[in-house]
Amino acid sequence: MCGLWGISALALGLGVAGTAAAQEAELVAESEITVTATRTAQNTFDVPNAVSVITAEEIEENLVTDIKDLVRFEPGVSVQNSPARFNTALAATGRDGNAGFTIRGLGGNRVLFQVDGVRVPDTFDFGPILFGRGDYVDLDLLQSVEILRGPGSALYGSDGVAGVVSFTTKDPSDSLREGEQFAARARVAYSSADDSLASGLSAAGSWGDWSLLATYSHRDGHEQETNGDVGGNGALRTEANPSDIESDSAMARLVFQPSDAHRFRLTVDYGNRTVFTRALTAINGTTTLDLFGDDATERQRVAFDYTYEGGGLVDNAFAAIYYQRSSIEQFTFEDRNPAADRSRLNHFDNDVWGISGQASSEFVTGAATHLVTYGGDYSVTHQEGLRDGATPPFGETFPTRPFPNTDFTLAGLFIQDEISFLDGRVTFFPSLRYDSFEIKAEREALYPLSIPIADQSDSRVTPRFGVVAWPTEHLGAFFNYAQGFGAIAEPSEQRLLEPSVGLYVDPEPGFATGNQRGLELGLRSRDTTLFGADLRAQGNAFMAQYEDFIDQVQFGNFGDPAIFQWVNLGEVEIWGLEGRADLTWDNGFGLTVSTAYAEGEEIDPVTGVHSPLETIDPLKLVTGLSYNDPDGRFGGQAIVTYVTQKDESDTAQAFRPDAFAILDLTAYWNLTDAATLRAGLFNATDETYWWWSDARGVAPGASIDGFSQPGRNFSVSVAYRF
Repeated sequence: MCGLWGISALALGLGVAGTAAAQEAELVAESEITVTATRTAQNTFDVPNAVSVITAEEIEENLVTDIKDLVRFEPGVSVQNSPARFNTALAATGRDGNAGFTIRGLGGNRVLFQVDGVRVPDTFDFGPILFGRGDYVDLDLLQSVEILRGPGSALYGSDGVAGVVSFTTKDPSDSLREGEQFAARARVAYSSADDSLASGLSAAGSWGDWSLLATYSHRDGHEQETNGDVGGNGALRTEANPSDIESDSAMARLVFQPSDAHRFRLTVDYGNRTVFTRALTAINGTTTLDLFGDDATERQRVAFDYTYEGGGLVDNAFAAIYYQRSSIEQFTFEDRNPAADRSRLNHFDNDVWGISGQASSEFVTGAATHLVTYGGDYSVTHQEGLRDGATPPFGETFPTRPFPNTDFTLAGLFIQDEISFLDGRVTFFPSLRYDSFEIKAEREALYPLSIPIADQSDSRVTPRFGVVAWPTEHLGAFFNYAQGFGAIAEPSEQRLLEPSVGLYVDPEPGFATGNQRGLELGLRSRDTTLFGADLRAQGNAFMAQYEDFIDQVQFGNFGDPAIFQWVNLGEVEIWGLEGRADLTWDNGFGLTVSTAYAEGEEIDPVTGVHSPLETIDPLKLVTGLSYNDPDGRFGGQAIVTYVTQKDESDTAQAFRPDAFAILDLTAYWNLTDAATLRAGLFNATDETYWWWSDARGVAPGASIDGFSQPGRNFSVSVAYRF
């Protein structure tokens, strides 16, 4: 899929305009185009899905530092990032950083998370081992982010069951203005929320048929502040545990384009991140004298792709081959009294290589125009884990494997037809995908013979049918029915944790997938006038039903033994409403209102008892008022975010954060044609508040402020283009 995202980067390329007015026009055009929804470049109002597109310009406007900031103003989408409050060497609370995206109440590996079409490595969460996947990507490298809400399995396979998040990195053409052969850009940014300083430099050049982009960014920071004010040691501390965070990212992309029809790209991408945390909340002065963790993440990617844009029997096509290697290491040391000191060193390595291809053909039959898109992908992932350290549990020797080394093979074929009638006023989107996967586990010396392993395999055919209709020029509607399936069979899902106390995962051979059906219906309005402003609006309702919903459940107690097994929890139902309206006036003012509301419940397959789905976020309403000077000199926005309290009937958790409203202010000033200053004041009223995604599962008590978001904080950035 690398070539597909290369096509989107060219199609959506955003140059650095000479004025803010030109920037705004290009930004609007880009923010309305999606590739993820149908695998072809489409206006977001011409696809049968709810999809958001966030551009590089918007990322800078909102002074975004990570993926949690990225979805700050996106109702229905959240990112879990709990404070690092681990309390022993055997615990890992909060050490997964930005764990990943949650869309309409489902997250983890049920959301496809990809960069230039390459899947970001899986999360791994089991006891003292906790690895997220949200910190693999540096946002400074991106040209756009697309968030598809709802099942995407018919085009992307099993891990798109809840939605798809696609990151597209920059091309040389994104940095070069028309007629330019060289351009460079430097940017420095500071955020007080985590006392971080980021700097980046990119350069692009073009020579005949060749062009090159090279970019590098570095960030130094600390722990994200809470709004608590209790310091010191111990569990009652509400200030964040001190952390030192450092990251580096670099990317080089070489492009050869001998003609308008043919393009070749070679991409090399590298990133690393280190986090050192001292867990003061665990120090009690008697049994635990000190506790710290040292985490390191590294990712490397090499990709080569070819894009064809010509005509004839095949209108466009691409082919890509890639290799990605990632490694995570977590080290923990615990100074104990009178017990012996202990440490844990956990590794999680993920290597994947893959190929993908796609083509589109357009033809006419009678009154219908067809755009048939077809292709496939194949990948092999090898995963390894290792546990080591000092003072292992009684009866266990280090090193050992938390799961057997495994190879995970994925293969898929898909086809989609966009059938258009009445000059595009009605379009049908039938699509079908075939997937197969296979796991082969390796029995070797470091994985105990007493723990079972099993190979697994399965396959599935997944359909989707969507309709987009514009009965009038200004009013449209869309409908989407999609099926999905969630593959349990991931390489690390059959694993051992503490053999001495009988704690392991039973892979249950042959139990592989869960089924999902989703319906979505929406109304859209465009090119209309309201209160003298151009109006663009959408409202939609959705419902999803998951049968054979598979999750991990513990049976027995430690030492009995305790077995963690992937089991069928029965049925899960999720339903809700979403809406967004954008108004733009000729005088530079703009107003955006967006909201999302969802409900969800689990239904026990034996008793039929209904219980709330805890991962559903409460209602969120975002309202933004913006102004962009028509002459392009300056602008800004005021954004109010309101989140309701979780209803008591919607959760069994004891702590339900209060409803809150926060005010964020951002502004920019074009100092010259080459230099731009941006600044933001966040949580301007110094509200104490909690995101549900971070606070769910937290018990109420004196330390609850330790899980809150930062109080009043600010960010500032300066960018210079030369």
